Amino acid sequence: MNDNKKYTIIIPTLNPTDKLLTLVDELTNNGFNEIIVVNDGSGEEYNNIFEKLPKSVKLLNHETNLGKGAALKTAIKELKNVDGFITVDSDGQHSVEDVIKIANELLKYDIVLGIRNFNLKNVPKRSKFGNKISSLVFKIRTGVNLKDTQTGLRGINIKYKDLALNTSGNRYEYEMNFLNNLAKNKIKIHTVRIKTIYEDNNDGSHFNVIRDSILIHKWIIILLVIVLLVCILILV
Repeated sequence: MNDNKKYTIIIPTLNPTDKLLTLVDELTNNGFNEIIVVNDGSGEEYNNIFEKLPKSVKLLNHETNLGKGAALKTAIKELKNVDGFITVDSDGQHSVEDVIKIANELLKYDIVLGIRNFNLKNVPKRSKFGNKISSLVFKIRTGVNLKDTQTGLRGINIKYKDLALNTSGNRYEYEMNFLNNLAKNKIKIHTVRIKTIYEDNNDGSHFNVIRDSILIHKWIIILLVIVLLVCILILV
């Protein structure tokens, strides 16, 4: 990692496992000294995990589960005197090697996304399908071809702090909304290939297929409903 730039690692988490502790230890051992963990309303039985975090980690707590987007914004509000921030998932999907890659790319680009390969055999079918739909919707709406719109590994220059805070959405739709805002403001999105890690078919994910899919894709759903209604009126 480049010592001339200062990046804060943001890790939102809900009901974490020991993978969170492993991630934090590896990040710390690789020179990431500014880490914010947001406990997004985890149950009391997970307190032992948070108690084991190093004292150097800033732990922020939501009393109830507010969603990934809300957790990210809670952490972003705390940022001071840094060059940027990197969001990392706590469920083992992101390797520290790839976090370092994002940090290095931030030296040259303002927005860096870690892109996974969804054509691999270990990727769950629902993830493949969901990402293809998201990428298609994003391209239709913005004209930008992005192979992985759902990636949680993102590097962001601090000058876009306000844009991140003002992006709507409190759950998984927040990440898509942020990408839409980048495209709307014609801000270049740089991508780098990262490892595609799905352990136990990503059972640790808190993504609600129905609720979160509707929130993420409400734009295309509204459009399809309008088209359907127009077709019905024409036929009638």
